[in-house]
Amino acid sequence: MYTQNFSTKSNNCNDNLIEITSRLKGGIRRHNGGILAFCPSHDDRKGRSLAVSLGRQDQVLMHCFAGCSIHEITQAIGLNPADLFPPSDNPRYEKTARSGFSAWQLLRAIHADLTRLLIISSDLKKIDALSADDSQFISEVVLRLNDSLSYLEGTR
Repeated sequence: MYTQNFSTKSNNCNDNLIEITSRLKGGIRRHNGGILAFCPSHDDRKGRSLAVSLGRQDQVLMHCFAGCSIHEITQAIGLNPADLFPPSDNPRYEKTARSGFSAWQLLRAIHADLTRLLIISSDLKKIDALSADDSQFISEVVLRLNDSLSYLEGTR
């Protein structure tokens, strides 16, 4: 059983993490401060597939790389998903502000969509279903976006 102390903001969160990880087998410390253990909800013979760590709000995060759900994992160790959260004096949900996406992240997402659009436009041009002007416009937009990404990533 894995019960090594984690440095956290409060002892309650630390106790919660220790309680949960003590129910897992074969836990080893990862470089990011979390642990990797055998998943209790499936036959984990090839290796440890359950990653466990603390989230930003001191909740216990669990991810099975074999695809087990959080419900399956917690049930297998005699808990429910609510047990992954630290105890609170305020039982009401308080909405917190999101940090949002950076300009780079948004451009990266749009880039993937526009690259696909460029491929589609090329196919449409082959069957004369897209004018040369529209195809040229799409190509120029993709090039401008590539230049923007290169600038943001510091490669230009």
